[in-house]
Amino acid sequence: MRIGILKQIQLQERRIPLVPAGAHLLASRGHSVFVEHEAGLPAGFTDDDYLAAGAGIVYSRSEAVGRAELVLGVAPVQPEDISHLLPNQTLMTFGHLVTLRPETFRGLCDKSITAVAYELIENDQRRRPIVEVMGEIAGPMAVTMAARFLESHQGGRGVLLGGLPGTPPSHVVVIGGGNVGMAAVRAALGLGAQVTLVDKDPEPLRNAAIQFDRRVTTYLSYRYNLERVLPTADVVIGAVWVYGGRPPILITREMVRSMKPGSVIVDCSIDQGGICETGRPTSFADPVFVVDKVIHCCIPNMPASVARTASFALANALFPYVRNLAEGGLEKVLEDQPNFSEGIYVRDGRMAHPAMEMFAADTAPVSY
Repeated sequence: MRIGILKQIQLQERRIPLVPAGAHLLASRGHSVFVEHEAGLPAGFTDDDYLAAGAGIVYSRSEAVGRAELVLGVAPVQPEDISHLLPNQTLMTFGHLVTLRPETFRGLCDKSITAVAYELIENDQRRRPIVEVMGEIAGPMAVTMAARFLESHQGGRGVLLGGLPGTPPSHVVVIGGGNVGMAAVRAALGLGAQVTLVDKDPEPLRNAAIQFDRRVTTYLSYRYNLERVLPTADVVIGAVWVYGGRPPILITREMVRSMKPGSVIVDCSIDQGGICETGRPTSFADPVFVVDKVIHCCIPNMPASVARTASFALANALFPYVRNLAEGGLEKVLEDQPNFSEGIYVRDGRMAHPAMEMFAADTAPVSY
């Protein structure tokens, strides 16, 4: 199979979905890998690294796509990407389906593309390996971002997360007990913070209490509880993930007003729309804004700030699916790994995922 690897140019994305070791494994089995010029450089992989692994280097986006049957990217597909795609190709990227624009979806349908969203892919245990591994990065990154913007010269409260003898630690509230939230809890505890975990389901709260030896205060996610917890917080981390949809708004404008001046909200859910009424996407170049004296950090692709680590993690989780697609095609993958179908949101130009029903009125028929 011919596989094209795209350079990521959106939102300062720096990850790459295939590292040289993966390219070598594919090339050694007779597959052709075409890497767009300097696609791996932001993550520390040179063109020479890919050449030594047996890949080819191409010098335009259109060539990387034009030579490929399977196209691998990271950032969600944009309307301007459609012009490069060829009919009947398979495209794999992060989907962020709630932000998918109608013209992008129509373009995928018109070209009979099969599009796969990394975050929706499930393994045989019904777990989402790519979501999990990116969450393990995003959680600690959210804590380190929060620690940075708590600093006085950043406009924050000027407090240390772990405090000091005679000085209390900062209070970190994590909303969401999934992979991102649990990783954030672990990182915040490691720095000595006082941590509260909020979730709508008692099970992750119970797991946190056991895993962290009851060093975490836990609350069910009721408005009543949030209204009483948030005013005491120095840091709030949004870590809610909803399968194929947008998470609810849990932090209202009134709750933001109740928070301490100089406190920090890091909304890791922003790539799905966010859980904070006052939130909006930011970037690494302009990471924060202030509403009601509260600092908001809402970077959608936070793992990209540790691009090399994140690229290895993404490639490791993704490679088994890429290898199986290259060896046997989509039908063989679906036969051997039927839960892979959960990641397909467009198949041969037809809707293949319930999240796409918002486009049902003016697009091709549903096929799931």
